[in-house]
Amino acid sequence: MLINLWYVAEWSDKVKDKPVKAKLLGQNLVLFRDLEGKVKALADVCLHRGGSLSGGWVNKKRDCVVCPYHGWEYNGKGKCEKIPSEGEDFEVPPRFKVDSYPVEERYGMIWVFMGDLDEKERYEIPPLPEFEDPEFRGLPAEFTWKAEASRVVENGIDIAHASFVHPVFGYPSTAGDNFIDVVEKHDDWATSTNVMFPPALKGGFLGWRNWIRKDKQETRVHPTWYLNGMTVRIQIDLRPGWKIVMFDANTPVDEHTTRTFAYQFRSFMKSPLFDKGSIKRLNTILKEDADIVEASNPYYLPETLANEVSVKSDKFMSTFRMARRKHIEEKGWQIDLEARDKFQGRKVLTVQSPVRKAAEMEGQGWVFEKMPTVAPIKEPAEMKAFEKEVEGLTTESANSDKAIVD
Repeated sequence: MLINLWYVAEWSDKVKDKPVKAKLLGQNLVLFRDLEGKVKALADVCLHRGGSLSGGWVNKKRDCVVCPYHGWEYNGKGKCEKIPSEGEDFEVPPRFKVDSYPVEERYGMIWVFMGDLDEKERYEIPPLPEFEDPEFRGLPAEFTWKAEASRVVENGIDIAHASFVHPVFGYPSTAGDNFIDVVEKHDDWATSTNVMFPPALKGGFLGWRNWIRKDKQETRVHPTWYLNGMTVRIQIDLRPGWKIVMFDANTPVDEHTTRTFAYQFRSFMKSPLFDKGSIKRLNTILKEDADIVEASNPYYLPETLANEVSVKSDKFMSTFRMARRKHIEEKGWQIDLEARDKFQGRKVLTVQSPVRKAAEMEGQGWVFEKMPTVAPIKEPAEMKAFEKEVEGLTTESANSDKAIVD
């Protein structure tokens, strides 16, 4: 699990006048709306005796969340503003703060930045132009996986599995005909264009889906991944002017659970009459994927190719692996689960936030200790070797029959 990224904590319409609990990167958060309607996100634990702030309420002025244990009040920046037992004149020490995380509301989702980077250093939240585009009909969906988020992302951008896991997307007999045409890489995201030969679509009222696409008709599919939100976007060009776009933000609830906040958009048949079928097909696809991903071994995404083999159809997935590993080994953004678990149930550890970073720079103390992270590698020789492995995949000709193996 990586820090210093934006993740979706909850749907916007779920946070109203009461505090709401969310869990990201194995850490509980409390979400609440202030008087202006802006969502605030704090570590869900009171400094005093460990009460869960999400079990409390928002005060009358709607500027603080109140701990249900002893009534301590915390503002949107995590500062304790009031301790009822000490009287109205008690001056709360500056040190009495909990971590408060930046929040953005986009696409009907609450995005929380889990880290302490300055605003100008943060990667952008993934774009979703279809959300406000009247040419598209969008439907929200949600799915929970018993799997690690990186596994979920890799599955989402893997074109080769479609011929075997999803009957609607491919035939086993045409698996060798599908190919990756273009790959575009960036530090925190990448996109590709794939050519596939899927079955004709079936079903719909009076079989209307049958004439959308001929059997084994050449179809362009454009998967994109973003580190922010562990997001996967897939655009399918069914025919000129007819597109399906799937957008999945895959939140690491913890290292064993991933909560997917999804949208499916279509630029055709936009009447609500067709919504039920669209959602049913999306849920079917997610279930087909979950049956495979949840049974994968090893549980976590392998850090190298040393104990796996890869071929030309894996080259786009490898761009995700390489970017993820660079942020682990060069930037030290991965939570150290072994170090964290030593204190499980005995000590509160929270992901460092911008307010904590600012306080520490001013010499102020902090009550809760930082969530431990894996130290970056000063001379990442293995990283360089891994990059060479991945570059071999990403530069391999799409039409080559040569398999890249470790």
